[in-house]
Amino acid sequence: MRTTALMSAVTISLACASATAQAADFPVSGTITINGTSAPLPAGSTFGDSIYDAQTGLLSVGKFTFPQSSTTINVSGFGPVTVTYQVTQTNTSTAQVAGDGVAAMTAVELELAIVSTSLPLPVTPCRFSPIPLDLAGSGTSSELSLEDTAFSVPPTADACGGFASQINSQLATSNNSIALALTGDFTPPPDTDTIFEDGFES
Repeated sequence: MRTTALMSAVTISLACASATAQAADFPVSGTITINGTSAPLPAGSTFGDSIYDAQTGLLSVGKFTFPQSSTTINVSGFGPVTVTYQVTQTNTSTAQVAGDGVAAMTAVELELAIVSTSLPLPVTPCRFSPIPLDLAGSGTSSELSLEDTAFSVPPTADACGGFASQINSQLATSNNSIALALTGDFTPPPDTDTIFEDGFES
């Protein structure tokens, strides 16, 4: 009995170790559009630490990680202002690829935080959250392509150094979209799973 229990425990441990060894941070590239202005996602963006199972089409739980990046926005009274910002995923997500290649990811919630600006006064803290993404697309042997063609950024609840209204006018909009690609082998599974282009079945 003890031998059987020990063997079972070892088998489970080996399976877990094998799964951990296969986990990866998938490189992420693409573009994000805020208030009609497009920019590439920061170099070095990833999704992980996750495993893709080609037999089921399931991408295990993980989250997006984005390095800090900078952009330029127009702030009333100051003109063009360079803004350094950080995007963080505040939850975790999974994705499913169906046998026909159609893919969807569970809800992604982001926070956008302004780290610093070229303004002569500090504007932090200045955070925009939650920013929900509803990502859908397709999986192939080379990448998982996902997009949300219309998402909203809520107004910040922070004072932003007294510039909240000006910054909200530039960032808190609904004219936004994101298209991203996770590089890796996301070959569709042999059996078709029931999902929808707008997300998982509720």
